[in-house]
Amino acid sequence: MPTLQGHTRTAFLCFFISHIPITFLIDGQAFFPRHYYPQVLRDVGDWYAITFKDKLMTHPPQPWFSSLVSLEVLFQLPFFLVAV
Repeated sequence: MPTLQGHTRTAFLCFFISHIPITFLIDGQAFFPRHYYPQVLRDVGDWYAITFKDKLMTHPPQPWFSSLVSLEVLFQLPFFLVAV
């Protein structure tokens, strides 16, 4: 398979780089205990859930959603790191 070059490579890099902090700092709040995060990040998560009426990110999250986020943290996050 040929290596990606040019704008395609840049687009993929931007996607993967931007999703590393989002996955850990925002999405991870549905998996890790809230006290692991500073208050400012908890406030951002709460603001997002209220502003966009995202019932999945309310606390406490539903168990099935936490299990999906755990898969994201355990499989997708390491892939993002390798892809960068």
